[in-house]
Amino acid sequence: MEINEFWGIVDQARDDAGAATGPFDTDAVAEALIVRLTAMSRDEILDFDEVLDDVTARLDTWEVAVACQLITGYISDDFFSSFRAGLVGLGRRTVEQIIADPDCLAGHPVVIDIAAGRAERMSLASEDLLFAASSAYARISGGDEDAFWEALDAREEAVVSGDVRRRDSEPDADDAERVPERLPRLSALLPPGRWASEPKPAKAAPQPDPHERCPLCGSALSAQSVGSSSRREDGTILTREFRQCLDCSRVVERTERGDGWDTWREADPAEHDHLVDVRILLAF
Repeated sequence: MEINEFWGIVDQARDDAGAATGPFDTDAVAEALIVRLTAMSRDEILDFDEVLDDVTARLDTWEVAVACQLITGYISDDFFSSFRAGLVGLGRRTVEQIIADPDCLAGHPVVIDIAAGRAERMSLASEDLLFAASSAYARISGGDEDAFWEALDAREEAVVSGDVRRRDSEPDADDAERVPERLPRLSALLPPGRWASEPKPAKAAPQPDPHERCPLCGSALSAQSVGSSSRREDGTILTREFRQCLDCSRVVERTERGDGWDTWREADPAEHDHLVDVRILLAF
C-alpha cells in the first residue's frame, strides 16, 4: 500500500467521524477507521497495518516520548504505542509536522484543551486506533480474533522504516533539564511537573478501599488503582491492575482471567521499569 493511499483512508475515517468540524474523538475516529477497513480485502488490511507500523515508527523518537510524558503525565512502551497511534488519528499534515518538530504539539487544539483542563489528559492515546486493522480483520473473519495475527505471521516481509533517529530510551528524571531546550513551547504549556526530580504539589491523602486487603501485611489497599493492558503473542489481551498498600507501601497486582479477577499478589520486582511507571502514576 502506498503512503498516499494509507493517508487517504485515515483522512476519510476522520471525515466520517466529524474530526474536521468538531471536537477530536479518538474512539470515533478509530471506529470509523475500522468500518472503512472492513470494506477492504484481507491483504489490504494487512498492508494498511504495515504502513501504520511504519508511520508510528517514524514517531518513535525521544522528543515525541517526552511530549507523551508532558501531555499525558505517563509513559510506558505499550502506552507510548497507543499515543503514537492516536497522533496518526490527527491526520497526515499534523503527523508530518510532529515528525519535523514535536514541539508543534503545543499549538494543537487538543493539547491546548488538555492544558486548559477542557479535555482528558489521555485524549490522544488510542489502543483502538493501534489495533484497528486487527479489529477489522476479525469482523470480516466471523469474529476470529486470531485470524489477523496468524495472517500477519504468515507474511515473510515486514515494512521497516529507516533514516529516522529513534529514541535511545524512555524519558526519566535525569532528562528533565533537557526538556525546555528540546521542547520549549510544549514544556511551557504543560510544565514537566510529573518528573520525579521535581517537587510535587500537595495532594489529598490516599483513601483506603475497605473491600481490598494487602496479601502481604493484611492492611487496606489504596482505592486508587492503575491498569495496564498488553497484547500477548497469541493475540489475547492481558489486563492487570496495580494498587499500593497504605501500610507497607508495596505494590501489589492482580490479573483479569476469563472468569474474573484472580487474587492480589506482590508485583514482580523483576519488572523494575514497569513498576517505576506504576509507582509514579499511583503517586498522583
